[in-house]
Amino acid sequence: MSLLNNLMAHPLDEGYAVAARSRPAQGGRPARRRHRVMMVAATLVLGFLLAVAASQNYRSAPEAEKQRKELITRINQADTQLNTMRARQTRLADEVRGLQAAGLSNTSSGAALQQQLDALELQTGAIAATGPGIKAVVDDAKDADKEGRLLDVDLQQLVNGLWTAGAEAISVNGHRLTSMTAIRGAGSAITVDYSSLTPPYTVLAIGDTATMPARFAQSSGGQWVQYLVSNFGVRMTITTEDSLLVPADATIALRYAKVSGPR
Repeated sequence: MSLLNNLMAHPLDEGYAVAARSRPAQGGRPARRRHRVMMVAATLVLGFLLAVAASQNYRSAPEAEKQRKELITRINQADTQLNTMRARQTRLADEVRGLQAAGLSNTSSGAALQQQLDALELQTGAIAATGPGIKAVVDDAKDADKEGRLLDVDLQQLVNGLWTAGAEAISVNGHRLTSMTAIRGAGSAITVDYSSLTPPYTVLAIGDTATMPARFAQSSGGQWVQYLVSNFGVRMTITTEDSLLVPADATIALRYAKVSGPR
């Protein structure tokens, strides 16, 4: 009976309590000391690595800035050269058309062919177009964040809405749109024919000013842009103009040709 009472009073062996009391005295203090030493060593190593990284960044900063300025200069020079070559291409194309018109105007069949050629060049964007139309200026929201910034799909919807409304010729920031024109996004920029554009985007559309504004407002593209204006603060102004100039597409090139009629 005394054995049962002893078990009830002392369910655990007294040796466990002795071991528990002796453990901190034997191993706790050295373990904590080793832990502190390891923390100090890790902090010193991390600080050394940060110092080395900061020193390397400081030394390489002038060289990186120099390379950045050189790259910007090369890009500006390439843009200038591209614009010069496009202007020369336009002058040569006008000269070729003048010689072509002079050669075709000698006969009645040649005059009819020239008239047909002029109509086709106007439709394909090979020559400039003039006439009344709509001028739309769209811009990012004021203090725009991601949601208030215009994307390539927004510009695509705007242009498609103008085509649906009856536009005969369209340009965006001076770039003529044709069946081969691509409007795409490149990072935060929008490109037209692989030329980066910056907002605001001025869209000129030649067409019937009596019907185009209402038809554009009812089109899916017009409703898309109006949704952006109402919900994301995108800015847009649309005016009707008596005379607009939509330039020719300087990137159009003859790909192939064939003889028509008897030789």
